[in-house]
Amino acid sequence: MSHRLYHTEAFVLQHRPRGEDSKLLYLFTADLGLILVVAQGVRKASSKMRANITDYSFGDYSLVRGREFWRLVSAQKRNDFSATFSSLKKRLIVGNIFRLLIVLTGEAESQEIFQDLKQAFAWLAQISTEDKLVSVVEKMLVLRLLAHLGYLESNPVWSSLVEGDWSQEKLSTLMTPPLDHDSTIFINKILKDLHW
Repeated sequence: MSHRLYHTEAFVLQHRPRGEDSKLLYLFTADLGLILVVAQGVRKASSKMRANITDYSFGDYSLVRGREFWRLVSAQKRNDFSATFSSLKKRLIVGNIFRLLIVLTGEAESQEIFQDLKQAFAWLAQISTEDKLVSVVEKMLVLRLLAHLGYLESNPVWSSLVEGDWSQEKLSTLMTPPLDHDSTIFINKILKDLHW
């Protein structure tokens, strides 16, 4: 029986050890959303894929659907967002976003969320850790994620921020009072309701 090979870009959100030498990966893709992938033998020192599937990696992955989990066939890490992880502050933001994705999403088409991740990480890669925009990028990404998942109430101000491509203008708007304060309160309320 032949299996269809599926090639995709993906983020490795996190992993769990599986058995003696394997990992269970939480991958987030544009076409499939959050999927669980078994990577056989990658905990062995001799594994060629080992360095390509570390937590927070972004790259190109080939998968085959199994009965219970997807199975990893090949992995090639890319350095598109390596500057995103240049500081502890940025890595903490990425970790929080990835944990939120694990809690809120599942296996379903997620093109918009995937594109927002890529745009947010591109912004984080460009700005210094001390820049006020770092926390604004995080806030914008959480707002957009909540909007894509149906948690954001319809209102013209929110809509103008969460639709379309990212821009300096949108980030600057989110920094202005009272929107800065109101968005923080709104996000905290939603996350509290979700028991985050």
